[in-house]
Amino acid sequence: MPLWQLFTPKDAFTSEEKHDFATRITNIYTGPKAIESIGFSLPRFYTSVVFHEFDPHSFFVGGEPRDKFIQIEVVHIARVTETVAELNGETVEQLLAKYFVLVDEALKPYIADRGYECEFHVETAPFETWRIDGLTPPPPDSEAEKRWAKDNKSSPYTATLQTA
Repeated sequence: MPLWQLFTPKDAFTSEEKHDFATRITNIYTGPKAIESIGFSLPRFYTSVVFHEFDPHSFFVGGEPRDKFIQIEVVHIARVTETVAELNGETVEQLLAKYFVLVDEALKPYIADRGYECEFHVETAPFETWRIDGLTPPPPDSEAEKRWAKDNKSSPYTATLQTA
C-alpha cells in the first residue's frame, strides 16, 4: 500500500482530472519505469488515492487561510525504504532522490503548473500491520504477489506461492 491523501481546495480538479491524477500516482509504483527508477513494481490495486476537498478559508498555514494550497500525506507499507535501498545497493537518500523525481513528474501538471503551493510527506508503517481483504499480503516479488498484480486483486495463497 501506498495510501495517498490529498487535501485540496473544493473544485480544484474535475472528476476526469482526479482519475488521471490518481493514475499518474499509481504509475509511480507500477510497471517498468518503477522497476527502473526505484527497483520494484507493486500490484496496481495496492495504491489508493483519496481527495479530501476543503472550502475556501477552511485550510490554514501559519494561522493564515490558504485557498491555493494542497497538502499531501502518503503512507507506505508494501515496501520499506531502507530495505529497498539496501537491495538496490544504494543509500536511502539516493533511493528517495529517484522516488521524488517520479513524484514531481506526477504532481507537476496538477499542482505546480496550476500555481498551487504544496506540502508533501511520507510515513512508513510496519508491513506486519497490513491486511487486504483479511489476508496478509504475500511477500515482495513472490509468486503470490505476481498473481495479485496480474489479477489486480487479492486472493488466497498457499505457502508454496510465498517465495519467488
